[in-house]
Parts: sequence; structure tokens; C-alpha cells
Amino acid sequence: MAKTRTLILFPIFLAVPLAITSCFSVSKQDQILSSSGEIRHDDPLCAEQPVADGTQKVLSETGFTLTSWNIYKQNNTGWRKDLKALSNESDLLLLQEAYLTPELTQLLGLTEDEWEMISAFRYQGIHAGVMTAGDIPALSSCAQRIIEPLAQLPKSSLISYFPVKDRKNTLLVANIHSINFTPGVELFTEQLQEIKSVMARHQGPIVFAGDFNTWSQERLVILDQLTGDLGLKEVTFDGTEPVQFFGHHLDHIFFRGLTLENAEAVSVESSDHYPLKAHFKFVPKGSY
Repeated sequence: MAKTRTLILFPIFLAVPLAITSCFSVSKQDQILSSSGEIRHDDPLCAEQPVADGTQKVLSETGFTLTSWNIYKQNNTGWRKDLKALSNESDLLLLQEAYLTPELTQLLGLTEDEWEMISAFRYQGIHAGVMTAGDIPALSSCAQRIIEPLAQLPKSSLISYFPVKDRKNTLLVANIHSINFTPGVELFTEQLQEIKSVMARHQGPIVFAGDFNTWSQERLVILDQLTGDLGLKEVTFDGTEPVQFFGHHLDHIFFRGLTLENAEAVSVESSDHYPLKAHFKFVPKGSY
């Protein structure tokens, strides 16, 4: 029997007083931070797709392992051990609810990961948002934020392009933490549509992953429609299942132009979400 965990979220009304305290600050411009120390203010719509010039580190043509994990603000004991193990097992690591603390920066330095992060907001001066890390740096990245009406704090997404050995087209990796508490689904749909507009222009393979906050059937239908329009398939997991809320999975991995070799949801106690890990192979040249 598959192992499951049901996620228990704090009451909605608690989000409001948290957001309005002086502990939080939100920048007016999208900020992309990186392991190089650079801070960029990029086009949120990824107007130009990058082209590799042959000098960059590249993903192996044989394939790659990708892990997506909501790390729960590094609040729980054991997150360092789990993150280090996941990093060692993954070529690409997508984190949601990452807080750029000295501990996280130090760990990523020890694992020699290159990383980029969209600063959704700052909490007590610490950048928080989604982060994409890996063995190689992205050719380029662009970011998107959207304000939750109740918490008045942004949710964020990061779209990154990675070069692949002996391939003309790059791998697009979209890392999302979807908008959560809303009175309807308009803002949830708007966030997905902005990312869809970028993915629809991409000619190479795609992975779209993260914490989608799909805790209702209505949200799942919207997500399924959008990914279906793009020809994206969803990764399924044997054994342990992703965490559930109201009977629905919150975390997903979708893909296109790749072959799924295997996938697992990794049972951990260091977050209220399980890491989702998938190994992909690139399809033969000319078949996509």
C-alpha cells in the first residue's frame, strides 16, 4: 500500500497578521540572486531565449535527475542532512520556501551547487522565495511574482534555461510556488498563464515542477488544462505518494520532450512536503 502524508496547514486568518508585521519587506523590482553574488533585475516574461556558445558547462546528453522540494523555510530538524543527500543525488534541485540563511548558503557551497533564486520577499532581512540549484549554472533565468490578497506577500516562480551536450535546444526548467489562499481561482490562473506564455514559445524539452498548492478540484482542473495545452505529461510515483491536503496532491512534476526513467517521493520528517525526485532521459535527436 502506498504511504501517504496529509498536510495540515495553519488557519488562513493567521496569515494576515504575519504579513503585516514589520518583519516582512517586498522589493518593487524582481530580484534574481545567484551563487556568483550577482543580483539581477530581469525581464519577467523571458523575452529572449538564450543560445549556448559552447563555453558553458552542460547537462549530459544521457539524461539528468531532478528533485523538487518545498523545504518549509528550513524550520524542521534534519533539513541539512536531507538537502545534502538530495543534492548529491540530483543534477538539478528545485526548492520552494527557501530562505537564504547563512546555513543554506554554506551547505550549497559545500555541495558545490550553482544556484539562482527569486527574492519573493524578505523576512527579517533574509531573502525568501524559490531557488533552482544544480551541478551547472543556468544560461539565463527570469522570474515572476504575484501577490496573495490575504497574506499580502508574493508567491514566486523562476524559469531557467540549461544547455545540453550536443543539443541545439536548451532545457527549460520552471520552478513554481503557486499562489495559495485566494477567494477564487483568478489569480491562481493568472500566475500559471504567465508561465505558460513562456513555455509555449520554447522549442526544447521542458520540466515544470514545484508546489502548485492544488488543494481543490477546481485548481487541479485548471492545472491539468494548462499542462495539457502544452503537451506536458505528469510524473507518477510508485510507493510513497506526495503529501495531500483535502485529498489532493500539492506538489507535481510535469515534463515534455523527455523520457521518464523512474520517480519517487522521498519520505522525510524535515519538511511538511516530501521531495519529488525523477530521472529523465533526453529523447533522440530529431524526434522532438
